[in-house]
Amino acid sequence: MPEPKRAVARERAVIYLRQSEYREESISLESQEHLCREFAERQGYDVVDVFADGVSGRTWQRPGVHNAMSAVEEGRADVIVLWRWSRLSRNRRDWAIAGDRADVAGARIESATEPNDKTAAGRFGRGVMVELAAFESERIGEQWTEVHEHRVRAGLPPTGGPRFGYVRDEAGNYLPDGDAADMLADLYRSYLGGMGWHQLTRRLNERGFTVRGVNPWTYQGVMNVLDSGFGAGLLGRTRPKKLPPWERDYRPGAHQAVIDAATWEAYVSARAQRYKKPVRGGDDYVLTGIARCGDCGGPMSGKRFEGRATYVCSRAQTTTGVRRITMVAWRVEKAVEDWLFSLSADVTERERLRERTVTQTRRRQVSADTIRTQIEKADDTLAALIVKFADGTITDERAYKIAEQKLTADRAALESRLRMLADNPVQRDTAASLPHDLVDLWPKIGKAARRKFILGAIEAVEVSPATHRGQVDGRTTIIPRWTD
Repeated sequence: MPEPKRAVARERAVIYLRQSEYREESISLESQEHLCREFAERQGYDVVDVFADGVSGRTWQRPGVHNAMSAVEEGRADVIVLWRWSRLSRNRRDWAIAGDRADVAGARIESATEPNDKTAAGRFGRGVMVELAAFESERIGEQWTEVHEHRVRAGLPPTGGPRFGYVRDEAGNYLPDGDAADMLADLYRSYLGGMGWHQLTRRLNERGFTVRGVNPWTYQGVMNVLDSGFGAGLLGRTRPKKLPPWERDYRPGAHQAVIDAATWEAYVSARAQRYKKPVRGGDDYVLTGIARCGDCGGPMSGKRFEGRATYVCSRAQTTTGVRRITMVAWRVEKAVEDWLFSLSADVTERERLRERTVTQTRRRQVSADTIRTQIEKADDTLAALIVKFADGTITDERAYKIAEQKLTADRAALESRLRMLADNPVQRDTAASLPHDLVDLWPKIGKAARRKFILGAIEAVEVSPATHRGQVDGRTTIIPRWTD
């Protein structure tokens, strides 16, 4: 009696789909899947799963690619079916890696609409199609690069996306957008007035401004907007990676600025000084950032201590061997308020204050001009050094590198000093225009406005250790921002 025929196991297939961002190859995921399923049926494959990705992301950053490759490597499928070879990748190296991983797993990658012949001619045809996909990717990339470079040369952003505070006209030019432009300028001034990122973000959201008319702002989004320099009439380079504003290259844009150059320079300086030192607790503790421990010289932060709002030495909270200097918040803040009220009520002292701020600004400018001259000399020296090495006057490469590194380091130090000398116009103007009736205004203004007056006039508030138990008077020293 003849043996019954055994059923031949059908090969298992997974389908991988990706929507192309290129118009000539844009076909819906539904259409791709339909064609892939028809191909699988003709080949006698059982489709066990379907994976899809969006248009963006590098090949090995797409979850769908990882899932499809894992299916064949783990033995859950024998073949990956694509609509076209380019759906998996347009990159030669990525394709070589994908093909090798499939071969090692004993699996295959096939196209539903392009040749899959296993002969030498078939493999050659597949290679041609992959090479064509790579060529198209590079060609389109070059076109985009040309477009970006043309826009930058015209003083426009590389891409034509929206910019907060601006609206585009029919010609694609960016124009200040009324209330949003005023808000953008106010964000810079508020930051210079001492506000932190979370406070700025809350202010934006409370006033009804959204990201592209939909999403609420995040503090990182606000930081990116201000760091971009767009509001200062600048275009900042963000590639190959996004650098902080004091290290980023900027070029003039064709659009109108909403802040002046002095405000921008002050912002960059303030960002560098406050980098990785965010202002915390500004809503509840108006002296955050200027309260200083009179024992170790470190900053004091606001926190609830023994149930009361208190300024506490920050180092003592994280370091052993440091005295924990504390003072109840209302006592320190009252000492500051009394000092400010006394200053605002004294007409003679307020006039002297205005003169001091003018004098201090001039001194800063003189120092800044001196440093700029030193930077120019360093640039000239470095250029001369490069020329001498290039023409063979300097033959010792090691000596050249040592000299070059020293000049570069010295120049960076000068740049850092120059940033620190940038005048803060918000604090300067606040100190110079201190109202004579501040004591009457104080109960009517919020903590943000109070902090602005405080930071405009005061460099630091030192809280000294108590000389005996229970001492509270005589422990607060106020250091003004100006000098005689």
